[in-house]
Amino acid sequence: MAKMLGSDAILRSLEAEGVDVMFGIPGGAILPTYDSIARGTSVRHVLARHEQGAGHMAEGYARASGRVGVAMATSGPGATNLVTPIADAWMDSTPLVCITGQVRTNLIGTDAFQEVDATGITLPIVKHSWLVQDVEELPHVMKAAFHVARTGRCGPVLVDVAKDVQEAAIDFRYPDEVDLPGWKPPHKVNARQLGEAARAIAAAEKPVLYVGGGVVNAEACEELRELA
Repeated sequence: MAKMLGSDAILRSLEAEGVDVMFGIPGGAILPTYDSIARGTSVRHVLARHEQGAGHMAEGYARASGRVGVAMATSGPGATNLVTPIADAWMDSTPLVCITGQVRTNLIGTDAFQEVDATGITLPIVKHSWLVQDVEELPHVMKAAFHVARTGRCGPVLVDVAKDVQEAAIDFRYPDEVDLPGWKPPHKVNARQLGEAARAIAAAEKPVLYVGGGVVNAEACEELRELA
């Protein structure tokens, strides 16, 4: 274990997940984490001109590399500006971890400056989201976030971290295993649905293949060509 701040723990978690680049814009509620970036990390930060751009850049990175994209923003307008790339990642099955700052825990729910319910706003367009109000939860949440983003059908997740959690001290140890007993994405195709699809294709006179990024994610391009 190593004693550090929650903001440092976020970066050490990213490093443990093998993240080499992230995209974002600093702002008040996420500043402690940017201070940690200035202290040193192996993760390269790419400064965007707008949080929406940062999210789309992280998406592009994920699609080009096959790895999880990471975007970072502050609370309020920073978080709401990420909604469009989060929705896009949801539609296109793109693995994305979005880390946003949130107002201090004692101010949550008081309509504080630049406070929005980021987890509530993004609820329909993420695989899962976390509002971290206890620094001890941070390593486990980060581990879970990457696991959920990349397992099953890939997609976006949101980690909303209160500012005082980023400033709090923690004896950091990144977990070896993810603790998500309820997370059981399907690993097998439904044979009945597959049969119905095969019958529909066989009966079609002029079938059209409308193919999405799932084929790329599944590395099934050769199978697609054979089907065509």
